[in-house]
Amino acid sequence: MKRGFLAALLLSGASLALACSDTTSTAGAAGLSGTYDVVLANQLVFVTSQDRDELRVLDLTRSPREFIPAPNPLEPLAIPVIARPDSLTRDVGYDAAGKDVSGPYIYARSSGGRGISVVAADRARLNEVTRLATGQLITAFAAHAPVAEGAPSVLYYALQTRPEAAEQLCGPFGGGVVMRQDLPGPEGFDASALPPALPVFCLKPADTVLSMVTLPARADAADSLVVAIRNVSGTSRLVRVVADGASVEVAYKRPRPAPYAVPDYADLVDIPARLVATHPSYEVQKPKLDNGTCPAGSEEKSREDGTTYCSESWPAGRFVFAVLDELTCNSSDCEGVIALDNGPDPVAAPSPAPVLARDITGAPMLTLRPTAGLPTGLTLRTGLEVRELLADGVGYTTGIPLLGIMPSSDGKITLFRADERRAFNLDRGSDNVPLDASVSAELRDSNELTRADQFPGILVEQPGCPQVQNTTNVTAFLCNGSVPNGTYRFVFQGVLPGLVGLSRDLTQEDPALLVETSVATARGVIPGDSIILANNAGACPAVIPILRLEDQGNGLTRLYPNLSDPAVAAAAEPCASFPSFSVRAGPKVKPFVLYAGAETRDSYLQRLDVNEAYTVSTFLDYYYHADGFDLGLDPPRSPTTFAPAPLTLKITPTIGVESRLNAGDRYLVTLLPRFRRYVFGVDTTSASNLAVYTLPSSVVATDVDGSSLAYVAYPSADGVLQVALESITDNLDNLTYLRAFQ
Repeated sequence: MKRGFLAALLLSGASLALACSDTTSTAGAAGLSGTYDVVLANQLVFVTSQDRDELRVLDLTRSPREFIPAPNPLEPLAIPVIARPDSLTRDVGYDAAGKDVSGPYIYARSSGGRGISVVAADRARLNEVTRLATGQLITAFAAHAPVAEGAPSVLYYALQTRPEAAEQLCGPFGGGVVMRQDLPGPEGFDASALPPALPVFCLKPADTVLSMVTLPARADAADSLVVAIRNVSGTSRLVRVVADGASVEVAYKRPRPAPYAVPDYADLVDIPARLVATHPSYEVQKPKLDNGTCPAGSEEKSREDGTTYCSESWPAGRFVFAVLDELTCNSSDCEGVIALDNGPDPVAAPSPAPVLARDITGAPMLTLRPTAGLPTGLTLRTGLEVRELLADGVGYTTGIPLLGIMPSSDGKITLFRADERRAFNLDRGSDNVPLDASVSAELRDSNELTRADQFPGILVEQPGCPQVQNTTNVTAFLCNGSVPNGTYRFVFQGVLPGLVGLSRDLTQEDPALLVETSVATARGVIPGDSIILANNAGACPAVIPILRLEDQGNGLTRLYPNLSDPAVAAAAEPCASFPSFSVRAGPKVKPFVLYAGAETRDSYLQRLDVNEAYTVSTFLDYYYHADGFDLGLDPPRSPTTFAPAPLTLKITPTIGVESRLNAGDRYLVTLLPRFRRYVFGVDTTSASNLAVYTLPSSVVATDVDGSSLAYVAYPSADGVLQVALESITDNLDNLTYLRAFQ
């Protein structure tokens, strides 16, 4: 799945054409070729080199950081594995406190392959211990470390069709199966003495396992897996499987997505997912209550300096984070990550009906979305720090109990607060308190200069939201943390984008005014709009109305000018030989041209009449639930009773605003619901020497000698990018604090 998803994206661009380009930012040349996946174990980053049928190993303990050398120190170590490896996993282990520990093995497979390489992860070994031949197509795998001294590592893998060994459990016909393979430690490993693989979960006909993860394993409890399944019928589901051969299946559910409604936990539907991950235990510090005691659910602990604090502990595996499957999801809320709650004791007493998690405010968790594109990877990590640059420019580094990192196909990387099950919100003041929503509207002329006679004319409204105070030239009702911040331009009698500087054929006796039919339709050209003739010296002062439009049948539409008014004809006569023309919205019907952001062809939205609303969001689309989430009303509406509503922008008619505006005047509306997520990119300009780092895939992260570092695989570059999380700048394309390994 991972290989196919990324390959489809790569083939749509030209980035691979530059994959052999050198970069002065590169450190540690390893000759990688086919970097589709990375996995972390023992402070070693294992990287696929698919085209060479091998793995390379980046040593995070070396200074400077470099790939482990081969016995011939002039070459990096290469671990031969199965052909065309593009997917890796590792033995996931947890100590008695639930902290992440490395097991003895990592595993490699290839999309469409039938074998798995078992590789010793200890830095003293780093060799392929054995190669498992399954005889069937493998679609996913996961593993956990030994649960006790002398216990085996346990590998689970999903087969598309059933082997004979699974017929007793599953029957001879039907779908695939999830198999279990026990593996003794690498010391004295004897492949001929391996126990046979055993079936543990039977798939339905036409099911395919896209991803799986093991929940924390214990010697006194049966193993549990979370499995993401897609069916050829166009459906997907996420299930928890008790892997004891009894095929006990518990379906994960979430409330049915519905606009204009709060999630209803009485109506639950299957979760379409294509990638799953879970987490080690983590601790969240809580402030003490006014009486000096700790809040319910937390306990008092002591620091080394003798001070005390309140700690809330969350066990390993409490939440499963799932990347939604956009191919089978049937709602608009299908691009991003959600979390599912396994209950307070996910091993001994898991929730009998795991459902969508709630975030730190107690509201149903929102989907954590990339800014664009689709998620291509996901990792969850404790003990890392990130740099937060707040709204007033003050920056500081803070530790995050559980950090989520999500690369996406648009080349960006999103960080989120996995411990809070919500996005970062960097739109906060220096006191670290979120700022209140605000809206401003400034009236400018056609040269973008502020008009001296400012007057109101804009209504911003989210029904049910409180009125925003201290606004300028705008009446606004807006909720914090809803739709993203943005700017909008309402241009009165604006020039229609794509209909600017069009050529006239002056060799004709009657030079026709021709425009592309598709553009004329998209821009909504109508009789009554204006034609403006122009030459190199500038625009003709005459404004010529359009009388009618006529489709020429060849992809062009002819505009017929209305010259019946003698005054208009006389004013246009001196401009008859002007070689170009533009089309401007007329003064009576839909005179306002609306843009999101800059006034460009790509940012054009639509034309509007006075009192005609533009819907920014079809419903009150929260991206972030602020602490104490409610609408600030009296009495407040809680997250469980609030019904979302549209956010609209419109020109108000009460003051005859259009009669006071000149052609080209515009309202610049700045919408600030006070939400800024943590997302960053890579500077891929030619000067950066990172031009091929355009498509990230899987990611791992860890603390290295006090530095919080993420390692992201880039198939587009045949390389791995190291990102210093405590130094990176959000919402920018970064160059510094990045190191490339190729």
